[in-house]
Amino acid sequence: MRRSLKLTLTVSLTSLSVASRIALAAFPNVKLVAFITIMSGIILGGRIGFLVGFLSMFISDSVFFGLGYWTTATAPCMGLIGFLAGLTLKDVKRKPRIDLFLAGFTLTLIYDMLTSIVLAIPFYGSLERAFIVAIIGLFLPTPYPMGPIHEISTGLALSMLAHPIVSYMERIGVR
Repeated sequence: MRRSLKLTLTVSLTSLSVASRIALAAFPNVKLVAFITIMSGIILGGRIGFLVGFLSMFISDSVFFGLGYWTTATAPCMGLIGFLAGLTLKDVKRKPRIDLFLAGFTLTLIYDMLTSIVLAIPFYGSLERAFIVAIIGLFLPTPYPMGPIHEISTGLALSMLAHPIVSYMERIGVR
């Protein structure tokens, strides 16, 4: 793939991810950032997936939400799931939709768990306490189950949209 095309896609996907995060800010944990990051890893490889995920969180925090200690956890963790998607989801067109749902769910769960644990450590002092707080905070169903909403929405988006997006990218010669 030409470098200019890869750069253009990287910038476009990052911009789309940032815009979607800002546009959906009013809806807790219904975000397209993880989906776009995972698709970036699938289409352009793990390194670009990492870059799109990292930059999406860093730029949206810089411009809209405010930079803080949370950015040091959210940006690299989002990048990590883009990298992992690039490594593990190479042949998406042959994967059944349920496998894509589970992959999106699992990658988003990894992101949610890592960021929750890392962000809880300064307040709770130990990894064990931070882990317990992260589990409770993500999965306690009152008043709003933050973790499952994020994981399910990403899994559903990936299961419904990965095949057509990858097919289109192959048709236009991107993948």
